[in-house]
Amino acid sequence: MSLKGRVVPDPVDIGQIAAPPFVRLPDIATHFAARATRLDALAPGNPLEPFLRFVADIARAQHKAAGALSAGMLPGDDHIAFCKAHRFALIERLTWVRDASFVSGARAIARALIGVRMPEAAASALAAFTARDDKSIDALADRLLREEQEPWDMAEVPFVAAALELHWARMAARLDPAVPVPLEPRSLCPVCGSTALTSVVEAAAGRQGSRFLCCGLCQARWNYTRIQCAHCVSTKGIAYHHVEGGSKAVRAETCDECRTYTKALYLEEAPDLDPVADDLATLPLDLLVGEAGWRRARLNWYLMPQDEEAPEPLSATSA
Repeated sequence: MSLKGRVVPDPVDIGQIAAPPFVRLPDIATHFAARATRLDALAPGNPLEPFLRFVADIARAQHKAAGALSAGMLPGDDHIAFCKAHRFALIERLTWVRDASFVSGARAIARALIGVRMPEAAASALAAFTARDDKSIDALADRLLREEQEPWDMAEVPFVAAALELHWARMAARLDPAVPVPLEPRSLCPVCGSTALTSVVEAAAGRQGSRFLCCGLCQARWNYTRIQCAHCVSTKGIAYHHVEGGSKAVRAETCDECRTYTKALYLEEAPDLDPVADDLATLPLDLLVGEAGWRRARLNWYLMPQDEEAPEPLSATSA
């Protein structure tokens, strides 16, 4: 695919960085509704408009499901103390045993999507997902978390991804924000141990100029060094790029050490930026940076290519 334009480097300006809290946890009452609103705003005129509107409908389904589910399990005091002492993720994505509220959430999302306009292939995938039994939905979720999904699973990935996001975000939202501690490497989410999907550079008072990595699973954000690779933690060969002639609200942070990139979102440019929505809406930046020789550090579950290898995931010492 050819595109007009090119990626151009941006000068590095750290600015006046505040001293923000280490972790910001999602507000489950507003998180997915805000994402849907952002996707609706980004969709008109975007080459991916039908797809962005489809993901907006998924976010609305997540919001609706969040208000209808029981509380679910949280880690106990002993578990939290152990994780803090050993610098482990509190609700580690590969080892945490999901309770029944996960499948309940998956089915609530599927019900909320009944009658929603979507591509024929997505409708068929939703029907297949709805027809799965509880054990099969859990197995599909396990494969996605381990990045071992089979080719026949791919069409259903958006639905199980939405259920996983909802499940972990609901747990993260109920944690004490003072509890999570930095992991080793610090680029891993302190709540669930995932690698970052994107990062945001804050503009609000008290956080202005500070950078947070954004988890694509539990939706937590954690404070991170401004000029440092969000994947391999190198401080060498870091550069920032945007599409020539385009917005600078979303830029690609490239690392010459691991040859990956992670998108950085600048809230001073657009205060309503959403890590998932704006990642999906800026596919031309991915294509141009990919043509220049970098790979994504973490794939977006809603836009997973079937013909590319993802970079090797980083693993915490608890994995």
